[in-house]
Formats: sequence, structure tokens, C-alpha cells
Amino acid sequence: MGGFPVFVKPCNAGSSVGVSKVKTSDDLEEAMMLAFQHLIERAMVGKEVEVAVMGNDSPEASVHVGEIVPKLEFYDYNSKYYDDTADLYLPARISDEETQLIRQTAVKAFKALGCRGLARVDFFLLPDGSCVLNEPNTLPGFTKISMYPKLFIDSGLSYPEIIDRLITLAIEAQ
Repeated sequence: MGGFPVFVKPCNAGSSVGVSKVKTSDDLEEAMMLAFQHLIERAMVGKEVEVAVMGNDSPEASVHVGEIVPKLEFYDYNSKYYDDTADLYLPARISDEETQLIRQTAVKAFKALGCRGLARVDFFLLPDGSCVLNEPNTLPGFTKISMYPKLFIDSGLSYPEIIDRLITLAIEAQ
């Protein structure tokens, strides 16, 4: 290995997630345990839905919610970026009341987490009508197939208008 210092990096993460700089052999075990940390979540039975949020002090959610229906066991990386193993519905096949619940909860989560600018907030809509926050994504995809811009385009904004608003929000946040 060549001695210390070394960097311990998880093999399945990016953007320096879980990376530790280890200066001595005494610190190596702790760094490896950090790299091996995982989050275990209970499987949810319900609809997987997403909403786009934009803003700083007064964030707003997209008018509609998107729905993801995986054709495989779950919505994995390949389904998101490479193959046709998920159906996307925009707007989601949910009631107006459920749409409002998701939109309002997304804005509340965005504010509570101190988000600024943009986020795609993902939920599970359970059979009883309640929603469970899956995760906020503060760096959502922004390609032609990405849900974040699709949600705001469906809300009446053009792609350039979305970009202009995000630039304005970034400048205002400075």
C-alpha cells in the first residue's frame, strides 16, 4: 500500500460520499466502518411519486406530481437512465386531494431541511392515502428524460424559463 496517509472510499458511491483520509493505522478501522455504512429502509407498498420544488424563502411546488411505475422489482439505476423498465405518468394517477397533500408536504420538507434553489422531493403514497417522504434530491437530474424539468414544463414554464429562475434564485441566495 505504500504507507500513510491513505483515502478509504466506498466502491459504490460518488461525490466523495463516505470518503475518509486516514493518517495512521489506528484510524483505518473507523474509516472502513464509515465506508461500509448503509441505510436500510422498510419496503413501502404504494405509489412512487415525485414533485419538483423551486425557491428560496418562498418555495413553490410544481402544479402536478409525477408517478413512477417500475416494471421490475424497483426503480433502479438502469431504469432511470438506460432502459425502458419503468413507466412515468405526468400527471400522476392520483386524486386532486392526494396531489395537494404531496405538493404541500414537499414544500414543508424543503423548508424544514433548509433547501434552497431546487429539489425533487420523492414520496410513497400509501393505500390509506397518507404519504411517506422517501428522499429529497437537491441535485435532481436535468436531462431531457429527467422528471424535475418535466414537472415544471408541465406546470407551464419553458426549459429556458426554468434555467432563468434557477439562476435568479442562486443570485438572490448570495
